[in-house]
Amino acid sequence: MKFKFDLDAQKLLKKLRKLPEDTQNKVIKKAVRKGANEVKKEARKEAPRDTGYMKKSITVRNARKSSRLGQFIMIVNVKSPAHHLIELGTNDRVPTKKTKLKFESSGGKIIYVKSVKGVKANPFLGRAYQNTSSKVMKTFQDELKNFLNKV
Repeated sequence: MKFKFDLDAQKLLKKLRKLPEDTQNKVIKKAVRKGANEVKKEARKEAPRDTGYMKKSITVRNARKSSRLGQFIMIVNVKSPAHHLIELGTNDRVPTKKTKLKFESSGGKIIYVKSVKGVKANPFLGRAYQNTSSKVMKTFQDELKNFLNKV
């Protein structure tokens, strides 16, 4: 998620640059995390609720440090092993080598089917980003303003 800073945010960042570097880093990291948490909240609202596991597994974490990309990148992550299948959808599946697909049910019963219908895409993370992009920027600016007013 990339954001362009408006003039207010640029003025705030200019004021912040007058402070020691470790203080700057701490404040910016906190503000970026709060913005990412806005996306997380919205993603949890948008997530499918079959079992609730996917909703609970949405987290915010730091990205690996990269001098090229900057050090203040947060990732809204879904730890569910199947979230990409829900987000992007799947095609219908048909057997390639045999005539039927074989599945084992949770009760241990073997089931044979000719095909499995695909899953329609439900881009809940994409919607969360779309719905909160302006709110993320406002949260970031508010966090910077709050800190600079205290100083």
